[in-house]
Amino acid sequence: MQIKTGAHNAVWAIKRIVVPIIILAVYVVFAYIFSQHTPIYNPYGSGPGGEIQYDNATVLSIDEQAITASGFPGLYTGHQIITIRMNDGRYKGKTFQINNPLNYDTNFILHKGQKIVVTESTSTGNKSYINVYMYAPNRLAPLFVLIALFVVALCFVGGMRGFRSLLGIIFTLTTMLFVFVPLLYRGVSAVSATLILVAVTSCVTLFLVAGVGRKSLSAILGTVAGVVISVIVMFVFSYFLSISGYTSSDTDSLLNIAGGSHLQVHDLMFAGVIIASLGAVMDIAISVATSINEVLEHKPDADFKVLFSAGMNVGRDMMGTMVNTLILAFVGSSVISFILMYSYQAQFNQLFNSSGIAIDILQAVCGSLAVILTVPIVSAISGKLLSGTGGSNRQLPPQNPKNAAVEENMHS
Repeated sequence: MQIKTGAHNAVWAIKRIVVPIIILAVYVVFAYIFSQHTPIYNPYGSGPGGEIQYDNATVLSIDEQAITASGFPGLYTGHQIITIRMNDGRYKGKTFQINNPLNYDTNFILHKGQKIVVTESTSTGNKSYINVYMYAPNRLAPLFVLIALFVVALCFVGGMRGFRSLLGIIFTLTTMLFVFVPLLYRGVSAVSATLILVAVTSCVTLFLVAGVGRKSLSAILGTVAGVVISVIVMFVFSYFLSISGYTSSDTDSLLNIAGGSHLQVHDLMFAGVIIASLGAVMDIAISVATSINEVLEHKPDADFKVLFSAGMNVGRDMMGTMVNTLILAFVGSSVISFILMYSYQAQFNQLFNSSGIAIDILQAVCGSLAVILTVPIVSAISGKLLSGTGGSNRQLPPQNPKNAAVEENMHS
């Protein structure tokens, strides 16, 4: 009987791994098909009938070089004349001699045998031509190694939960790239599309990580509620601050795209704020819900007041560090701006009335506000859903009724 029970549990465990992978694979294929579209705007076009292609090449020789130290560590100026062989594309196997200029933007000193990526600019107009330019070193191999290191560490340290977290990450990224962005492209409001993204990704991620139960449901409801309130605050203060998606540095490109699609540029900024804070919100939501569930496991008769107080105590401890982490993330993305302002000795009125600083403050505060509000919301929802259940949220593998009956008879 024990052998059959063990085999049954093993099959159930395998299903827990295989079924989510199959569902995720089907979803990724669907998302990829949904995201297909015809490009409407190419800021790097090479003229009528022109085409730009990025292909792999190998440096065969360094024919000439004149490199000078700029006076700054690791920064050089000058150029290299190199001969390359194309490794793929329409000109595979052909050789070209190209220039590799060195400056602050393309500071790549190449060597013989190095794998690089080049830009091919062709024209099929009155005068057909091809120009090949140095683009960047081929970074695929080290990037894949870095990603593999992350995956191994996540699965090794996290075990099965780490593996499920990896599935959640894949789902979130594919949803962002292949569903969320196409929805924006098709004219769906940025705020509506982002709230859909928050609801769907939080459901899938938290169910994968914590299992299906009241605990996960509490975290999901708290995440969505905290984000919605943060969005409302963001809308109100963006009106008084006269801030919109038109203040972005890429507004010109976005407006050109919007002219040939249904993209709504006005609210795009809000989407970025919500998405940037979503991970921290989900993190604190599931942590508070888990702590309340643990209290209930050890004290099954705990009432709403006790559970809510436990969630608030844990949430307060996490809230300070989580908000600090989130604000540092927003500040870190603006370090260069801060250096420039410090060097130029920007005046107070100039600094705090600039669009850039106002946007940074709005992003940091509203994202942190979502984290703060999630604590009492999840505490209240978890306390309400879990009180009186006696810790019934724990997930157990289903048992075969026949085996259970036999074991009961054996014990009796």
